[in-house]
Amino acid sequence: MSPAEQLTAKSTKGLPKTAWLIICLSVLLIVGRTILWHVYFDPTDKRDQKFIENREAVTGMHCANDRSRWATVATLVENNTFVIDDVDRRRGKLGNWGTIDKVYHSDRKGREHFYSSKPPLYTTIVAIQYWLLKQVTGLNIFEAPMLTIKILTFINQGLVFALILILLARIGHQEITNNHLYYLYLTALSFGTFLSTFAVSLNNHLPAALFSLLAVLECRRISLQPHNHPARFALIGFYCAMTVTFELPSLAFLCLVGIWLLTISIRKTIFFGVPAIAVVAFLYLGINYLAHDSWRPPYTHRSDGKVLEVLSLEDGDSLVAGILPDNLDLLTESMPGMGNYRVEEHPSQGRWRIFDYSNNVRYALVRKGTTYELRDWDNWYDYEVAGRKSYWLPGQAEGVDLGERSRSKYLLHLTVGHHGFFSLTPIWIFGLLGILLAFRAQHAFWTPLSRITLSITLILFLFYVMRPLQDRNYGGVASGFRWMFWIVPLYALHLPRGLNAVSKSFFLTVLFIIAVAISIYSAHYAFLNPWQNPWPY
Repeated sequence: MSPAEQLTAKSTKGLPKTAWLIICLSVLLIVGRTILWHVYFDPTDKRDQKFIENREAVTGMHCANDRSRWATVATLVENNTFVIDDVDRRRGKLGNWGTIDKVYHSDRKGREHFYSSKPPLYTTIVAIQYWLLKQVTGLNIFEAPMLTIKILTFINQGLVFALILILLARIGHQEITNNHLYYLYLTALSFGTFLSTFAVSLNNHLPAALFSLLAVLECRRISLQPHNHPARFALIGFYCAMTVTFELPSLAFLCLVGIWLLTISIRKTIFFGVPAIAVVAFLYLGINYLAHDSWRPPYTHRSDGKVLEVLSLEDGDSLVAGILPDNLDLLTESMPGMGNYRVEEHPSQGRWRIFDYSNNVRYALVRKGTTYELRDWDNWYDYEVAGRKSYWLPGQAEGVDLGERSRSKYLLHLTVGHHGFFSLTPIWIFGLLGILLAFRAQHAFWTPLSRITLSITLILFLFYVMRPLQDRNYGGVASGFRWMFWIVPLYALHLPRGLNAVSKSFFLTVLFIIAVAISIYSAHYAFLNPWQNPWPY
């Protein structure tokens, strides 16, 4: 029987009842965790005191990260804008909608506003769902935030996790030879990954994991079937591009999969795969432009823009003192002539914010030795509004957000340390074994996938280790290193091969059972709120 015939024959077999039972139990646990959040409070936890004492209404949101997304969802439907000024100010009996994950910049009319720092494509998709939910049920996210948010969270996270599980369960059923081992495999995926942990909070990691899995499964069909419809290449392009919209570093995944497809069919890849990518890119960038009047996502606006003018030390000192140098009025091409303006002190030495009231334009003034540089304003994370400073300014961040100074120490903790991909969920050590075994298999699908998975793993570790200090923060306060969750399905696909190998050894099988137990503990340590530090931290 050919590989294609084997694939077709095994795919027609349904999952065993026990497999469905495990999947259903996992989803029911997610439903329970979703319901329990903000029902049970820990009187010894200071974060819960504001709810216990009724100083703040409950909303169903977990932290600043998902509040940032929900603020956009709410303001899009209720205010028809991406501006979150009104929503961000809601506190107390209205619930806490405030977030540190926001940016501050001018709109098309020169008026400065707050916006979510999250890419707007996903929040727009969720906002459409909220609008439909509101039309059908009458639910209002401000009047009934907890019920509305929990329903939409389950749709966008719980159901996505269930679909990931079902797809992986089918692959495992085809690849694992021992029934007991298969159920252990499914238990590990259902309860021992951080995808289940984060399925109770609105985030980008689960959708990214789903689309990366869908892309790989389409690659599987193309690799094992001699004749493929061009639509499959378009689907892969679409899935890979969608993965990038949720996790920008997955651009490397898109490129590697693209190279793989080129080895199968150059014509179909170029004429069907590339246009699908272009459609997603147009949607992603177009909605971003609609939201921010910029083609670049918010997190790329983190530094000053181009130099507009270099001032002498005397002119720069004069500008800081509030006296406008005469030559600035002549800069009609690179900047409008300054009139009435204010100079704002900055926590960074040798740096000032300047706002020109005459033209509603903000500038950055930076001292460089014996000169000053007047720069175009492009740091959306740099603001102080009504006495409240940006969390991302020097001296404001705390804890894990301060960043890890040692790159070697950071790499250690990302791999086998307190945020370790392999230490918190050691089941992926056996997935890594499956990857290495697939290297030697000379299989049309598994061998290329193993190379891509290992390459992506190395690229991600290198990428995050080489980030600047402020970005070496383990993904912020989170129960796992969340920026690598989207490759969990890739490791899960290789796990059956690793399990088939270790099943020949009683000792290694016991080690895997221990690994499953540790993984389940890590995944459920943050049982009600995934936005807390891992247990070893």
